[in-house]
Amino acid sequence: MKRWHVGVSVSILVVVLILSAAVWARYVDSLNAVKHETNRWAVIEDFNGDRMAVEPISDHIWSELVRLNQNGTRMFVGGIVERYDNKWGFRFKPDTVTVAQITAEGLQGTIEYISTHIDDWLNGWGYVSSKVVEIHS
Repeated sequence: MKRWHVGVSVSILVVVLILSAAVWARYVDSLNAVKHETNRWAVIEDFNGDRMAVEPISDHIWSELVRLNQNGTRMFVGGIVERYDNKWGFRFKPDTVTVAQITAEGLQGTIEYISTHIDDWLNGWGYVSSKVVEIHS
């Protein structure tokens, strides 16, 4: 009878460890998605629920992102696409981050689409229809 209890206890421990590792991996993955380098950054979320950080240098654009966060409005957030060491492999160049109501259709993508086709987007303009879900300053 004792062997059965030890076996069940070990099985439960293994399941708890696996679940803990999965939760930890997901947490680390989410942090990497919103990697940033400045003290002022916002997190945008696209239609797929994918998130990434943007770090605008412009005070005007920062004000726009804060307003979008406050009212929950979805707009296009974008800039010049450059390689970056985050989950997605890119970011919008901070000095080019902008917010727009409308953009050319060929400049629109999702975070995952731009990431998957990064070579097609590098050094060109890209926009993601986004909600601003976090503001940090």
